[in-house]
Parts: sequence; C-alpha cells; structure tokens
Amino acid sequence: MAHCVLPNTLKNYAAGLTHFTKFCNDFAIPEVECMPVSEILLSTFITSPGAGSVGKCAIKTWLLGLELWHCINDAPWLRGAVLQRTLEGSARLAPPSSHLVKREPVTIKHLHCLCWHLDLTNSFNISVFVACIAFWCCCR
Repeated sequence: MAHCVLPNTLKNYAAGLTHFTKFCNDFAIPEVECMPVSEILLSTFITSPGAGSVGKCAIKTWLLGLELWHCINDAPWLRGAVLQRTLEGSARLAPPSSHLVKREPVTIKHLHCLCWHLDLTNSFNISVFVACIAFWCCCR
C-alpha cells in the first residue's frame, strides 16, 4: 500500500508519523490511544507547539500520512468536523515564516528567454520547452 504514494510524498508522510510519534512519547500517550487515534488527540497534535510552527499544507500532509498508516494497519480513521475546524484555526495561527512568499508569474518574456537559451536541436531541450509552454498555457 505504501507503494501507491510517490517517494517524495512518502518522505513527507513519514515526517508526519515521526512528529506524531514524538508528540505521543512526549506526552506519554498510551499506544492503544495512538491507533486508532481519536479526533481529539489529532486536534491536540496539530495545535501542539511543534506542529504549530508549520503551515496548513504541511499539517494536511502529516494527516494524510497518519491516515495512510491507519489504512495499512486496517485501523479506522476518525476524522470529522472538529479536526477540520482545528486545522483551519491552527493554520491562521501559524507564523508568517511557515508560508512561502508569492512569486511573480512566468511571462512570455521568460519563455522567450528560455527558448533562446535551449538547444532546440536536442530532443530533451525540446521536451523541456514544450512542457513549459504546455504548463504555462494550462495556468493561463
């Protein structure tokens, strides 16, 4: 089941499991309460100081990792409205350093510059350029 997730995503999921395990160890949470984990314990976890220093996307990824771990172990995943509201509240309290600054959009000028600096006789460079154009068009 773990192979249904891309390797980089799996690393992020593992970070969530590591943080949750550390949280449970720090607060002496009995193992029987860690799986299946209650919605209240998950809510407490995502509002703990360690989790409170990251943004909403990271917390969601951690929760997806915990959900996959429950699925692998055939344990019920008890997620509901309380957890969703806690996630929203926690995201609002995350420090500004947990968010990336929006960058300027890619423009036609950027694509022209890319075109001039690629060797368009090389099939790999052609593929890169076509992929960039396709992605730019989809975003527009």
